[in-house]
Amino acid sequence: MPDPVASTPASSSLSPAAGTVRRRLLLMALSLVLPAVLFMVLLARAEFGESRARYERQLIATTRALVLATDRQIGQGQSVLQTLAVSPALIAGDIPAFERQARAAVQGGDGWIVLIDGDRQLVNTRLSPGAPLPRARLPDDRWRTIRAGRTSVSNLIVRKDDGSAPAFVSIDMPVIVDGQLRDLAYIQTPEAFATIFANQNIPPSWTASIVDRNASVVARSKDLKRFQGRQVSGEMRQAMARGSEGVALSHTLDGTPTLSAFSRSPTSGWAFIVGVPRTELSRANWSSVGGLTLASLVLLIIGVAVALTVSQDISAAVRGLSADAKAVAAGEEIAAIGDRFQEIAEVRAALHDASVQLRAREAEELRAHQRQQLMINELNHRVKNTLFTVQSLARQSLGRPADTPGLQAFNERIMALARAHDLLTRSVWEGADLQEILEETLEPYLDRTILAGPPVALTPNAALALSMVFHELGTNAGKYGALSLPGGAVTVVWHVDPGAPHRLTLHWEERGGPPVSPPARKGFGSRLIAATLKSDLAGEARADYRPSGLVCVLTLSLRRPDEEEPEGRDA
Repeated sequence: MPDPVASTPASSSLSPAAGTVRRRLLLMALSLVLPAVLFMVLLARAEFGESRARYERQLIATTRALVLATDRQIGQGQSVLQTLAVSPALIAGDIPAFERQARAAVQGGDGWIVLIDGDRQLVNTRLSPGAPLPRARLPDDRWRTIRAGRTSVSNLIVRKDDGSAPAFVSIDMPVIVDGQLRDLAYIQTPEAFATIFANQNIPPSWTASIVDRNASVVARSKDLKRFQGRQVSGEMRQAMARGSEGVALSHTLDGTPTLSAFSRSPTSGWAFIVGVPRTELSRANWSSVGGLTLASLVLLIIGVAVALTVSQDISAAVRGLSADAKAVAAGEEIAAIGDRFQEIAEVRAALHDASVQLRAREAEELRAHQRQQLMINELNHRVKNTLFTVQSLARQSLGRPADTPGLQAFNERIMALARAHDLLTRSVWEGADLQEILEETLEPYLDRTILAGPPVALTPNAALALSMVFHELGTNAGKYGALSLPGGAVTVVWHVDPGAPHRLTLHWEERGGPPVSPPARKGFGSRLIAATLKSDLAGEARADYRPSGLVCVLTLSLRRPDEEEPEGRDA
């Protein structure tokens, strides 16, 4: 059978007398050379462009310096929160002792600490000790961030009903207080950022602003009380929407035309704007700008008119190619037809060849995917048959469960391994999400289980290993721990350290069960958890047998086995 691609050669429909795109583009370029040369001579004499470029570089450098200075100030608040977050008094729920530590940590500073439990405050160091604490419901967006296990910086908050400042910003960090998820916040007023402008030596004629993620003014070098909380101008919002850094012509909130630069912090998402009045830019060169502008405009009109005339035919031909490209993307076959331009005809013929080849490859890929899925299903079926065979051999060899106490636990571990294989098969053995593994393993107890943490992708090896670990923890909780009583519950919270994105920390905490005491010896389940974490996940497990319930902290690596540790970093 002949090759369908070879049967339609690219040059079969081309005319020898067809014009070329190169000739047309050469004619257009020649028509623009003289105007461009004259324009560049006038531009060099005026040096207006270089003057503006210097201002732009200076403005960008100033905004970057503001980013660094503000990030340093926010980082100081985050350091205070990180120090307080590991306080034993906070973890144990000793609020009075923690409040004393919090007041000592912020003494002499311009910020204060607030510990929030859902819709009420537990600690507020801005108020006097013993003063009534206001009820302040945490906004949904900040609460979602806390439940995701992330530390975040808020937008400007304007509120007059909670005893706080009329306007403030908050750095929020999730903490576990006596087994419950809470928000630990470091709060500052916008005035705390005012010293940054003075330290950066902003000229008096310039306007510098710090804005939050909603483009609302947090701090300003001029008239802060007047413009605090207002959004920046529409021109600046449009420019900021196009990128994280840039320069644009805009107006300040008091109507002054400016050349403004902005930079956005990758840490907080806040933006920093510095604007210089346009009159300051053009004052020295205004006498020569009028003639330069008029001459440039005339030359530009001539060049554009010639370019439009020459490029009309090219644009029509390229639009035809665009339609062909969309047809290729839709999986349609392109007809190989001629064109007045040789290059366009060659491209259309190449698109025709590509459409034929793509259709053939798509068909082959579909067949390959079907074969792969069949093989994976068959492999999973054989693995499960093998597990059931092992289960049957154990039953036949060890006798009845009543005669062999460990046989029932062995069978349950085999079933947990089989369920993990089923979950991985559904994802074509590309891995699984941590929450899916927890929900699959703890499915009988989901109504008494709280799961909180960000999405975490696990490798197949890590998914199988953690399935066995969670099975052992769940079985122990169901037999001896919190899940053995109707009122018991389990909370599982996990997070990934931003400074070490390949390290996962998971907290398993039981409450509402019978009193717990340290075991006299480690059972098989404890040894299995420790060995699995150490050998398969490069991690460890720390168990705390509190009277109120077991607390187990798991730390493990999310790296694939074939990934190497980066140089210079402690593994």
